[in-house]
Amino acid sequence: MDGPPSRISIRVVVPDPGRSGVDVETRILVDDRPVVAEAFTDGPAASPEDLLGPDGPLHAHVVPHEVRLAVADCAEGCCGALHVTVERRGDRVVWRDWRNPDDPDVALPTFTFDAAGYDAEIIRAGSDHTWEWHERTVARHVRRRLAAEPELMTRWDCHPIWTAARPGDRERVDVSYLLSGASGDPFLQFVAVLGVPPGDPAVVADDLVRACARTTRAGRTG
Repeated sequence: MDGPPSRISIRVVVPDPGRSGVDVETRILVDDRPVVAEAFTDGPAASPEDLLGPDGPLHAHVVPHEVRLAVADCAEGCCGALHVTVERRGDRVVWRDWRNPDDPDVALPTFTFDAAGYDAEIIRAGSDHTWEWHERTVARHVRRRLAAEPELMTRWDCHPIWTAARPGDRERVDVSYLLSGASGDPFLQFVAVLGVPPGDPAVVADDLVRACARTTRAGRTG
């Protein structure tokens, strides 16, 4: 940890809606260098929903933990991913032990950051939603509501997995969930495709959550 600390900056990049299958990326720069994009070219950087927010994995703690910053277009088990271990050491945050299961020679060094500056940037990036479009904001509210009130779906033996609003699929939010079968049977996975009208995102999200609960009830009782 000798020498001056590095500087981290985070930018959320939204692709052109015409680029089918491409999602929002969290671009991480260290001393203005796009280290993730340089070290991993087989797939996109992780989405802000995966990395940022109050409970996001980029927050540094005394207990080290590994964070996946990017993953291959196909799957990690096929073509790899980029991981780093994040650890807080006093007034510094350390990124170390870079790992790609598909490449034993990840050419990135250990980085150290001033903890106060690091924390400020992680909090700033996680609280900045100016990049969102209407459907993505609605999806964020839906995700929070389902997390806060799991009984809306678990009462029907349904368990949300993910909620998404992709750049190329406007006017909709998708909610993926598992539906448990009879005793001993495996879970079945469904995706509820919910149309998103204009209006206040929080109000629209409340309506969509109710619609999703009705859909899961129909799936259980129909």
